[in-house]
Amino acid sequence: MKKQWKNKSSIGRIVCILYLSLLFLNGAAGIRAQETREFIPSGSPIIVLFADYTAGASNNNEVAGFNLTRSRLGYRYQATPSLSAVSVLDVNVADDGQRGVHFHYAFFEWTWRNLRVNGGLIALSQFAVQEAFWGRRYIEKSFQDLNGFCFDSDLGVMLKYRFVDWLEVDVTLINGEGTRQLNLSKTNRYGLGATFRPLKGLSLRAYLDVYERLQSGYLAAAPGAPSFTRKNQSSASLFAGYRNASFSLGAEYNRQQAKDFIGGNNYSGISIYGGAALDKKFDIYARFDYIDTQTPSEYDYDWSAVAGEALFIAGVEYHPVGNLQISPNYRYMQAFGGEGSHFIGLNIGFSL
Repeated sequence: MKKQWKNKSSIGRIVCILYLSLLFLNGAAGIRAQETREFIPSGSPIIVLFADYTAGASNNNEVAGFNLTRSRLGYRYQATPSLSAVSVLDVNVADDGQRGVHFHYAFFEWTWRNLRVNGGLIALSQFAVQEAFWGRRYIEKSFQDLNGFCFDSDLGVMLKYRFVDWLEVDVTLINGEGTRQLNLSKTNRYGLGATFRPLKGLSLRAYLDVYERLQSGYLAAAPGAPSFTRKNQSSASLFAGYRNASFSLGAEYNRQQAKDFIGGNNYSGISIYGGAALDKKFDIYARFDYIDTQTPSEYDYDWSAVAGEALFIAGVEYHPVGNLQISPNYRYMQAFGGEGSHFIGLNIGFSL
């Protein structure tokens, strides 16, 4: 009897172990299946449309017309939890007034913990914080973009690392020639930026970059014009902004030395912008820009088109739905020593 009992006891233990093992394997399989179900590769469209009607006032009353200033169509695909790809086409007006289609973004993004790496035709970070804070790109570009300090996308690599919740640092290595050229000059532009958010609603940003000169020696701006010393172009910017549910106020200072690699050709300026909420769907806003230039001592006149230029914009913004903004606004522009220009506009922006 004792031997038989022992055999039954042993069989019972084996059955119990097998049963627990099956429960464990079933649970593990369920966890793996749940983890698999948690992530499913997916994508989403990217659509951006900016349009406006602008009419000149006072001495510019002959200026009036409709404009489609931006049309972008793209797609973002999340292949894995850490890897995604973005491709965006841009239909825009070229310098010759003709519309063209080109890739504005075409890059991959890889994330690991607090690190983010972008490679390809990437969205740059030089003024991304300022542009997001301004928040009205459909009305006007942010200061650096408007005045040609840099492009908002370029071929290269960017690394972003968030050390703590209030500090993120970004490093970029790019061609410096924008979206339509493939490093024809064989030079590079190196950038380093830091974004601080020490308090809720407060954003601080500092950025520096160096763009290698095309070659050593001298450059003639035009046939028969004086020659200028070629130097590395360098840029610096500082930004501070505060935002809460009722209002926002931001200011930035930007300086670029040896613009276009010409020694003594320096740009600098400020931009101040803010807004206040009237209710859930209406805001008011205003912005003031001022940019000035220093020209090389060899030149006997100011050859910059933006010397001493001031820009003022003010308006009302209406949000009928989440992705749509409509804004009637007033704009004033004045170049140094010139007569001011007045414009009335109605801008519409849609983004998805």
